Amino acid sequence: MNTAAVAKELGVSTKTIQRWVKQLELPMERNELGHYHFREDDLDTLKSVKEQLHHGVLLQDIKAETAPVPTMETSEPPALASDAEGRVAELENRLNLMEQKMNLKADAVVSYQLLQHRREMEELNRKIQKLEQTIDILFAQLPDAQQEPVLVFDNQKLQKRRGLLRSIFSL
Repeated sequence: MNTAAVAKELGVSTKTIQRWVKQLELPMERNELGHYHFREDDLDTLKSVKEQLHHGVLLQDIKAETAPVPTMETSEPPALASDAEGRVAELENRLNLMEQKMNLKADAVVSYQLLQHRREMEELNRKIQKLEQTIDILFAQLPDAQQEPVLVFDNQKLQKRRGLLRSIFSL
């Protein structure tokens, strides 16, 4: 059990559990990150501490009886070593499977996003084409369209500019 689970079980905060362990110098196991890992015996000890505090005993006067923390030699008999290796192999297989599933999911998400972007770009292209058609219609309807415009552009330059604008806004 972790500190949060023990705290919930006892109805106290995680800081209270940590304070009891430190002040009473209880020999608790720690994981690779330095977090406490409590066994059932440890939970019974902490329940005893809580009960003594409830009856008015000061924290420094509490006598906590603890079971010895198992070491690597005593925690697992040799017969279970091969079982542990089998569990490690099984966990590695499950981890690899989960990694493959995660990669497939990531690929699916990226594919969906690409399709969505493509749809959005096609919609923008359709709007640009409609705008170009509207501009052409408006130019044709101008009364001065028959007359020479104030700014005279070479027809070839005008076509280049339209082509440039179309190339910028279309893919």
